[in-house]
Amino acid sequence: MDNLIIEGFIGSGKGAVARAIAKKLSLPCIDIDKKVSERLRMTTPEIYDRFGVPYYRAMETLILDELTRDEKRHVIVLGSGLATMPQNAPYLKQLGRVYYLKMKESGLLAHMRRSQKHAWIRSETWDEQVEKLLKEREPWYRKTADVTIDANDKSADAVADEIIADQERASGN
Repeated sequence: MDNLIIEGFIGSGKGAVARAIAKKLSLPCIDIDKKVSERLRMTTPEIYDRFGVPYYRAMETLILDELTRDEKRHVIVLGSGLATMPQNAPYLKQLGRVYYLKMKESGLLAHMRRSQKHAWIRSETWDEQVEKLLKEREPWYRKTADVTIDANDKSADAVADEIIADQERASGN
């Protein structure tokens, strides 16, 4: 399949980059986190609180599986923890090319502090939690990614253009 799949840590700009790519290529954009929330009619924090992280991860896998049967081309945004589940790697390879938006921890924290979207994860110890989670997840991102994109100090449009250019090179266009 020829989907463009965007992964990265919380605050890396995955959604903004995916929307920019989708707009430039006139493709539908699928956000796995939004799909899980829509399916359960709950917010991500509500799902975590009520059912726990393992249930949430299982829902992500279910949605990936469903996407493998969709023949349309999409831009797909992964949840920041999806790559940590080994069962998801075959789905990702089947779905398309995975782009990891890599950012320095300081940039991620700055994005999260500015974003109202990530207000629910703020706490006095969030800096330490980000450092710990990033160390845990970063090897998984590298493992599942076909391409790592340095997203530090770049606009969503600039990163989108870089991904589109890579996709064109990879497909021989």
